[in-house]
Amino acid sequence: MSTREQIIDAALSVVRAQGVVALTLDEAARIAGISKGGVLYHFKSKEALIQGMVARLAGQCESLQQEHYDRLAPGPNRWARALVATSFDPAAPTMDPAGCALLAAIATNPSLLEPLEGTIDTAFRRLTADSEDPSMALLVALAMDGLWLHRLVGSPVMDETRRLAIREKALELLGDGAAAGGTSDPKIARTA
Repeated sequence: MSTREQIIDAALSVVRAQGVVALTLDEAARIAGISKGGVLYHFKSKEALIQGMVARLAGQCESLQQEHYDRLAPGPNRWARALVATSFDPAAPTMDPAGCALLAAIATNPSLLEPLEGTIDTAFRRLTADSEDPSMALLVALAMDGLWLHRLVGSPVMDETRRLAIREKALELLGDGAAAGGTSDPKIARTA
């Protein structure tokens, strides 16, 4: 693992344990077992480190969505169906508690969102390109974002039963790809 990745791992562990307010370059250096100068070589500021963390989580999410896409049956809404699968995958970076703290940091400093801009643009272009109804695909994508935000804030109105019902409705709206002759992703199978 590169030093840069070690620093990001250390910073994520600080954020998970103590929140983004506790994240300093000194603390990331201490946890990573390197000098502050080593951190500064890779990240010129706390904001740059947060951007690196956001970029890491976004990249992991994009990779996981690609894995789901590759397993799904070809057909319309394949990217949207992969997004639903990713949204319910326990290994998704959106399940990482550091996401809440990073979201708070982004809310107070929107420039920290820069690493996500290209990822979001690519995701929306993919969703609309393989859909017969781009508005429906975007609606489902926005619903998945809403579910993530409800989970993030611990919404009492969005329990697991309701979340799963929304997943079922999203897949129903998108179709499961079986009409194209393939099988659905087992991670989002209706029996899950």
